[in-house]
Amino acid sequence: MIQTHNEQCDHFQKDELNALSAIYLSDYEQLKDVHPYSFQIIVAPFVPADQFYHDNVVYCKIFIAFPDDYPLKSQRFHFEIQGLSRNFTQDYLIRARKVCEQVIEQHEKEADCQPIVFAVVESLRDYVYDQSMYLQELYDQQNSKTDDNYIYIPPMPKFATNTPVTLESFTIWKKKFDQEIYEIKKREKNFTQLEEMMKKISGKQYFDRKQNKEDDNEVLEIINEDDDIVELEDEDYQGEEDDEEDQDRPLYEREQLE
Repeated sequence: MIQTHNEQCDHFQKDELNALSAIYLSDYEQLKDVHPYSFQIIVAPFVPADQFYHDNVVYCKIFIAFPDDYPLKSQRFHFEIQGLSRNFTQDYLIRARKVCEQVIEQHEKEADCQPIVFAVVESLRDYVYDQSMYLQELYDQQNSKTDDNYIYIPPMPKFATNTPVTLESFTIWKKKFDQEIYEIKKREKNFTQLEEMMKKISGKQYFDRKQNKEDDNEVLEIINEDDDIVELEDEDYQGEEDDEEDQDRPLYEREQLE
């Protein structure tokens, strides 16, 4: 049996109403049960209740009435928007209607004869969500003014391991730290002495070292063979070096020596 144009439109409208009622559940209410149908849907943004002040949520209701030839001949239908929240101003109403009209016009240009109520409602939901976000940002800015006497104290950084500082732990760390400093200074002093001794190598000794590729230990042996240099260093610098070594030692080692 061939369906008439109105019967085909009625079939499409029923299918769309069934889908809308399944999607919007309690937010959907059918107003007219015979062809052409009419209904209303509450449109509210999906926002977390704990992050929004209730007066900043913008929501509304859209009334829709299908014409006889929707959606096969025309995808345009009659709709009205009513603000439900106290902050839904006349300016919001004008812009909301404009958003819905743009969606309808876009589908009319495509001429695909497909149901478009869901696209219209969700575009309207995106609009009220954006307005709710805007009002909430203003609310946060107005209520987050810092006090002039307020002093910000940054939180203590958290490390993988936190060792409480006590007298015992500090003493252990101090001994280890002093020992490391002492060894560093000792290495620096030995390096300085080696540089001074290298300056006193004769040209012939340096040439022989280069020719024979002698290592650093052999160079030290050549230096030690010069008795005058060794004796001069022993006589003039031995006492001073001992004093410096004692001063470079950690405090607890010097106390033990005394």
